[in-house]
Amino acid sequence: SPVRRATALQNRLQVSEETDAHYLIQRHLRPTPRILHGQALRDIASAAIDLSDGLISDLGHIVKASGCGARVDVDALPKSDAMMRHVDDGQALRWALSGGEDYELCFTVPELNRGALDVAIGQLGVPFTCIGQMSADIEGLNFVRDGMPVTFDWKGYDHFATP
Repeated sequence: SPVRRATALQNRLQVSEETDAHYLIQRHLRPTPRILHGQALRDIASAAIDLSDGLISDLGHIVKASGCGARVDVDALPKSDAMMRHVDDGQALRWALSGGEDYELCFTVPELNRGALDVAIGQLGVPFTCIGQMSADIEGLNFVRDGMPVTFDWKGYDHFATP
């Protein structure tokens, strides 16, 4: 992961986002790590990780390493129009939370660095979506929908699980 620094400050929780159908197919067949994006975020983000094992799993690593908790608004998760034409919202949500291998970035940005993030986004030409927040005031990894807590049985990929 490009950066994994602990922080006690409240941070915006963001993910990089590309939702064009052709782009999504290419990213699945030939994933390309977001190296330039990670480098651009080096002095802006307080923590970052690529989503190779799914948001639940990979964001869990940031939560554990930072000692802070995360609250994810599942309604804010980016979902492509192309995908939504072929699957229902439940399946799309499952893929958004537990799917991996796309190497998009999940990162936290202190409110103080929001302007620098906006500049970086403009230079990179890739949209980022705020999906929640991280803070020492939050415990663990939490999900909300319509402002209400929700739980999921899903996990991301576990390299050490027995088949």
